[in-house]
Amino acid sequence: MSTDAGRRLCPACGAADAIADSGPLWPADWRCPTCDAGLNTADGRVRLAPELDEVDDGFALDSFAQLAAIEDGHFWFSTRNALIAWLIRRHSPDARRALEIGCGTGFTLRALRQALPRAAITASELHSRGLIHARQRHTAGVEFLQMDARRIRLESTLDLVGAFDVLEHIPDDRGVIAQIENALKPGGVLIATVPQHPWLWSATDDIAHHQRRYRRGELAAKLEDAGLRVLYRTSFAALTLPLLAVARWRARKQTIEAETLPSRPVNAALKGVFGVEQALRRIGMPLPFGGSQVVVARK
Repeated sequence: MSTDAGRRLCPACGAADAIADSGPLWPADWRCPTCDAGLNTADGRVRLAPELDEVDDGFALDSFAQLAAIEDGHFWFSTRNALIAWLIRRHSPDARRALEIGCGTGFTLRALRQALPRAAITASELHSRGLIHARQRHTAGVEFLQMDARRIRLESTLDLVGAFDVLEHIPDDRGVIAQIENALKPGGVLIATVPQHPWLWSATDDIAHHQRRYRRGELAAKLEDAGLRVLYRTSFAALTLPLLAVARWRARKQTIEAETLPSRPVNAALKGVFGVEQALRRIGMPLPFGGSQVVVARK
């Protein structure tokens, strides 16, 4: 893996500036050595795309509080975190700098910190409303940026990028993938999760501001087109696909309420099913179908 510390690109003039081996990607007091432009900050948080901060773009602004209220203990979020931590340990255990794009309320950052306890971790989110919850969950050890994933503004800087249920919200996903490829160091790794199977589309996807559900092989092909080499791909929510299909069929017939925490017995049962699914992954069993897909790729 490259030891190059990487470069940041000035939001004002685009000039490259070397990043120190340690410290934040974007110090709040940074000034461009070429044009002397500073950064937009609010409450000590760097804002790289302030013009989009309160724009209802890609994600409903009022959804962050709803998510923060249910993520702890929810079978979906907790088992997805376990999968992400396993993939990081398997494919990028020595990462020194990691970035999660679209970190939402910061729940998935726990998986990154668990798998990479000594890494410098940065979390970005287009909306500061999400970062408010993320900072409450992680009071130290994480750099938070308000940032547009379509303009990451980093070159050969990161050992690991995580994009967990983010790409489906963005019309130009190829543009974001190109930004990620540019931000990764040679040998750097991307781990991405996305919803799968267009035939599962329902009102739930409309409410979530999804642009697409991915076909099998679609995300892998887009990553390879961008110059990344796919290392691993599998499905998530595979064993529960029949239940999901029924729920999505019902969702086409009625209005969907905000996502809620299932009853304790149902939540525990689903955690058990997802645990079996993860055990199958560990022994190498292919899971080609499922409500979501997971892809790991290397630069």
